[in-house]
Amino acid sequence: MKNSKGLTVMELLVSVALLALVIVVTVPGLRSFFLRMEIHAALRTVTVALSTARTTAIRDNLPVRAEVVDNCLQLSRDDGHGWRVIHRFELGGKVAVRANGRPVFSPLGFVSPLCTITVEKERRVRRVVLSMYGRLKVYDNG
Repeated sequence: MKNSKGLTVMELLVSVALLALVIVVTVPGLRSFFLRMEIHAALRTVTVALSTARTTAIRDNLPVRAEVVDNCLQLSRDDGHGWRVIHRFELGGKVAVRANGRPVFSPLGFVSPLCTITVEKERRVRRVVLSMYGRLKVYDNG
């Protein structure tokens, strides 16, 4: 009479080989997925920070400036005594974020100068364009 408990060596080897095959097939897809998620997380942070800057300028009736400093998006308010930092949004060290200007939101919600913020990792580039009315548009450049 055979003992039917446990696995044979052959069954174990086939199971390990199938598991290895599944891992080899899925790893490139997972890497791409995590890359997209890192970029999307940074984009969400940038859009939330810029929306917060506009809302704060309107609410407090004071100009609010946004600028990228040390991979953070920093909001500063000019209360008559110079620009003072009021909030910092961490963008994470996994993506490169740069801006071509330091937009200032007016108490009416307008922004000057116009600005583009670029989020990039491994040749994948996304741009957040800020219009003069304080509106945001995200562009996918590859």
